[in-house]
Amino acid sequence: MNINFVCFLIFPLIVACKKNSAVTGSNLPEPDTAITNNSYSLVTAASTISVDTGNVYRLGLAPYASFFKLDRSVKNGDVYYEAILESSKQFSPLKFYISKNGTGQVMAVAAPSEAEVEKFNKEWQR
Repeated sequence: MNINFVCFLIFPLIVACKKNSAVTGSNLPEPDTAITNNSYSLVTAASTISVDTGNVYRLGLAPYASFFKLDRSVKNGDVYYEAILESSKQFSPLKFYISKNGTGQVMAVAAPSEAEVEKFNKEWQR
């Protein structure tokens, strides 16, 4: 087999493997104070995420039996969505800001502090 042909096939695979496209908690912007004042924070991992209707996604957050909702059309909604997908794959904690109005609406998602991550890992024995 021609070495150039093999390099032509393998090089894109190496580049693709090295590409870090996952959005982690450290890539998340800090939420506005208006959001933090009108919500409560919850540090946990996403267990499921699925389309509800249109741009609204239904989230399962461990260990809660009820579902939460994320409207992907909000500011930073796509970034939140990617971080939640990664959280559900890795069972890694995120800091969710949930609306105080009782709708279960996720207003923002942020990176938890080191202490919050440590507490999460201890609670889930990780």
